[in-house]
Amino acid sequence: MLGLLSLGLVAGAAEEKAQSVQKKITTRLAKKSGKLPVAVLKAVEMGDYAAAQQALVAELQQCGDISPVNARTLRLAMMHEWIRVTGAGVLTEMAGDAKEKCRFLAEFANDQAWQEIYLSCGLVPYQKALGMDILYRIWSEEKGKVKNKPLAVALASCWGGGETWPEPALAKMLPTKFNPVRRYTFFQKQAAEGNLHPNFPNLKAWELRFVVANPAQDWDDASYEFAARNINMPWDKYDISCWAATYTGTSKFGDSVQGGAYNLPFGDESEAERTLLNGGVCGAMSHLGAVAAMAHGIPAYTCGQPGHCAYAVRPQRGKWIGGFGGPDGGMHNHIFGHDAPTSYNLMEAVFADDAKIQTAYRRSFCARALEAAGRDADAEKMWRVALEEAPLHPFFRAGLHAQLLKRGISAGECYAYLMTDMLPQYVGHGVAAANAMADLAGVIASMDDRNRLDVFRKVHEALSLTPASWALKPDKLVEEQSAAMADDAGREKLLKVVFTELMKRGDGTMFGQLLEWAVKKFTPTEAGSKLFNRAFAAAAAEVASSADSAGAAEAASDRNKKMQEAYSKAIVAAEQARSAPAFQALTQGALALGMPDFKAAPLQKAGELQGQPARAALFRMSTSSNYDSPVLHAGIMTPAGGKCHTAKEQTPTFIVELEKHGFATGCIIRKTDGNEGRMKKAVVYTSEDGATWFKRAEIDNMPKEWVATFPEGTGARWVKLEFQNASPDFAHLTHFVVYAR
Repeated sequence: MLGLLSLGLVAGAAEEKAQSVQKKITTRLAKKSGKLPVAVLKAVEMGDYAAAQQALVAELQQCGDISPVNARTLRLAMMHEWIRVTGAGVLTEMAGDAKEKCRFLAEFANDQAWQEIYLSCGLVPYQKALGMDILYRIWSEEKGKVKNKPLAVALASCWGGGETWPEPALAKMLPTKFNPVRRYTFFQKQAAEGNLHPNFPNLKAWELRFVVANPAQDWDDASYEFAARNINMPWDKYDISCWAATYTGTSKFGDSVQGGAYNLPFGDESEAERTLLNGGVCGAMSHLGAVAAMAHGIPAYTCGQPGHCAYAVRPQRGKWIGGFGGPDGGMHNHIFGHDAPTSYNLMEAVFADDAKIQTAYRRSFCARALEAAGRDADAEKMWRVALEEAPLHPFFRAGLHAQLLKRGISAGECYAYLMTDMLPQYVGHGVAAANAMADLAGVIASMDDRNRLDVFRKVHEALSLTPASWALKPDKLVEEQSAAMADDAGREKLLKVVFTELMKRGDGTMFGQLLEWAVKKFTPTEAGSKLFNRAFAAAAAEVASSADSAGAAEAASDRNKKMQEAYSKAIVAAEQARSAPAFQALTQGALALGMPDFKAAPLQKAGELQGQPARAALFRMSTSSNYDSPVLHAGIMTPAGGKCHTAKEQTPTFIVELEKHGFATGCIIRKTDGNEGRMKKAVVYTSEDGATWFKRAEIDNMPKEWVATFPEGTGARWVKLEFQNASPDFAHLTHFVVYAR
């Protein structure tokens, strides 16, 4: 009996102690209850984030007004969003690892400002546990007083992989070389010593992602420290910081860059120091340039191009400039997709106004909270008002589309939404529009052909004014649109729409890309070729007719002239897009309408070069003008000759792309008759990757016909002619013929 009594007393004491502890927790939490409900704070203190999430949802279900203007419900919504995107299980597991981690998470949960930075940085970490662990490690390093929270969030976001880009290589990064805490303290020290760009303190977390770098693609911590000490440029010159090293494919000891011995005997040096000592090709030099910029607090990224690596730097908000052939290509660090320039243009547009994007994010938190509370109709309204402030934000648009699909939007309502509410917002961001519309593909497929074609036309209006580059390939978009049409007649109508809209406006780059797709898609068969030619001719005729201010029927000769003009515009677009198939197909189509009234004088010095005229695939030049004849560009690359004419430029350039790599012996260049004195100093370069150029010949006073001889064994796929004028002037040629063995 005494034993049972003793056990009862012990149990009673334990229960009393537990109640006392619970009372202390409740009392302490009550002091914070102005921010979060006691039930939520209690769960956080205990490290139970599933319980915290349940308590939040229960609280939200009792709230009438869930909106950013209601401070209490905004706080609930933000806390709910943090747990949702990170995962209650991830947070609970982390809290259970150690008391300090539990305390860190509790502090983060109660730090509304830090939470908002974390949720609004563009991407939350895909590897959620890694992202929160990085924040914890920085918090520990700074003894619980994190001085630069945007910088800490940028590291967590970028090094955690990004919401839409899981990066397995992150797990393989050696902590001795890639340490986010060391990267954080490096930038803090650089800032304290005044070594960073003056705008560095103003950068938001999403911008700092492009300063801290992507560890799966970029260089180690030691490279940043080395670049900070040894590569110091004027603030506006980091687009050429790559040239601190020597471009070479062979080390000082004769080893090829393609072999494993290239970096021997270098071993312990950082990548940056090794490149500065030993040189390298495009990959090493572009990384050196990007790291040099980032080490000084300037956003940058490296990017992949066909057979080449380049980089970009951002000297000011909204302005990315290229280094070593950038900024276009596949961005190795990104937020809304990796296709530059459309992806960084979208990012800059979304985040352009700090106040508006903050308001939009707060509304998005409330939209998610309304969804959690089971109020889908109110959530849809909240997504719509979030998009009023940030209409181009892909994640907010996807949130609205999810709600529209959940309630079963009809084809008619979807048509009205796309034509009236959504697509007019996307002028200049056509790729983003097409990506956002993919959510609604099933509903669009249920529209009748006329409405579907209207929607596609609206997309191509936006695409026509979207800044693009040769790096962008919209094949998937137009392939899907083509497949959505019921038959070949529908596909021909679509093709006409595409050509018409893109011929009317824009810089021609997107036009060239879509021409390339159409040529590859349709011209291999006779029926497809006829479809292509009918669609293009119909589009050219429509554009020609719309250019007639009187709107009257045109004489046949005038109509033919305008058709030639349409083909000329298309050929220039194909050149800008670097599409050899489109260039060749359009040239043939234009010549079928009749050869322009021009005949080039024959070459006089063709016998002075060894080898034969190389088969050329594409001709392009820096600018075109009203005096140009794009239909005759293809002839310029042959002994028969052709005609081209730039606008006034300081350094007009012309590039011949050969059908395949070969060993070039030289080239013959001939000016057009008349005004030959405009072009005096000329330089010829060759390239094997289309981006890295080597000088092969130059002349200070070029004669009418110049034979440029190349060194023995010159490998080339591209040959470039550059005139270096004393002042801006025209340049015009009849021949640019490359000879090869």
